[in-house]
Amino acid sequence: MKNISMKKMMKIVTVFCFTTLILVGCSGKINKDNYNKISNGMSISEVESILGKGESLGASSYDLGEYGGDQTLEVITWSSGMKVISLTFENEKLSLKTEFGL
Repeated sequence: MKNISMKKMMKIVTVFCFTTLILVGCSGKINKDNYNKISNGMSISEVESILGKGESLGASSYDLGEYGGDQTLEVITWSSGMKVISLTFENEKLSLKTEFGL
């Protein structure tokens, strides 16, 4: 995982905290077993094959120039009641996963 600036990390944390307040029903796929099947490096489509379609809460792209080129960052969440899975994708590959209430 490439270094993420403090500002971007705070944005990710803020988005995650916000998602814990959203009680959007998903499916019975939001559970600890499926969460444990997800690992860093997976693509969005691989994760969606496990959890179904998630809700994108924010996406950004930035250019690191000669130090890394174009980079994209997207936070996608899945929730059911008080259960929340929040995943951060860098360049469409999973780089950070968090859960609440599983």
